[in-house]
Amino acid sequence: MNSGKNIKLIALDIDGTIIDRANGVRVHPDVREAVREAREAGIKVCLSSARPGYYMQDATKDLDAIDGKVGCSGSYVEREGVCLYKNAIHLPVLIASFETAKRLDVYMSFAGDEKILVCKKGPVIPPLEKGSAFEVLEDEALLERFRKEEFMIAFIFTQVEMEKEEVFTDPAFADATIHKSSERSFNMTNIGTDKGTGVLMLAESWGIPPEAILAVGNDENDIPMFEAGGVGVAVANARPEVLEAADWVAPDVRDGGAAEAIRRFAL
Repeated sequence: MNSGKNIKLIALDIDGTIIDRANGVRVHPDVREAVREAREAGIKVCLSSARPGYYMQDATKDLDAIDGKVGCSGSYVEREGVCLYKNAIHLPVLIASFETAKRLDVYMSFAGDEKILVCKKGPVIPPLEKGSAFEVLEDEALLERFRKEEFMIAFIFTQVEMEKEEVFTDPAFADATIHKSSERSFNMTNIGTDKGTGVLMLAESWGIPPEAILAVGNDENDIPMFEAGGVGVAVANARPEVLEAADWVAPDVRDGGAAEAIRRFAL
C-alpha cells in the first residue's frame, strides 16, 4: 500500500460507494466537498462503474465536476469528455449471455453506445424508468440488434444469489471477464478488460504512475482497481471479499465514507 500522500488520481465507483439508489442515498455532501478539494489540489478524479458513461448522470450531477469516466467495467474510457477507448463484446459471448438468461428465466441487459437494451424474463422487474436510457426488447429483436450494433458490457440478474459456476456454464464465457456486481447480478466484458485496466489506461494518458492511484469501491468488480493502483479502499458496506482485498476500510456509503478515504490518502 502507498501510505504517502502523493495520490494524483482518485477512481470512485458509483453504486454502493458514493450513492445507494436502493435506499435513496445521494452523493454525500462530504464526498462532494472532498472531490472539489482534490481537484483544486490538482488531483484528477474519475468515476469507474459498470454503468455506461451516459448512465452516470445521477451521480455526476451531484459533483461539481470530474475529469474522466471508466464505464462498462473498463470497456469504455473517457478523458475530459473525449473517448479514449472502447472494447465491444464478441458476438459469441453476447449470444451465450442471452441463452444463459433464457435458461435461468431471468432478465438481462446490454449497454451499447446510446441505450441499455433489456430483455425481460421471469418475475424480477428491471429498474426501468420513464424516459430513461433503457429500452425493452423481445428475444428476436434483441438478437437482431446484437448483429448490427456494438455492446460493451452484458449483465445477468439472478432471482437468488448464485455462484458464477452455476450461471456461466457455456464454453463461450472463457472469452469473457465476469464479476459479481451485486448480490444477484453479474457483469461481463471481454477477457482482460476490467475496471483496473480502464483506470490504468486513464492514468497513463495523464502520465500518472499506478502507485499514485487511489481507488474506492464496494463490489467484486472493484477489486481489479485495488490491485492496479497504489491504495484500494472499500466502504464499510462492501461485500466481504472486497473488504478483505482492500488496504483500508472507510465508513459506510450513507456516512460519506469515500470522503474520508480521499482526505486520509490524498489530501
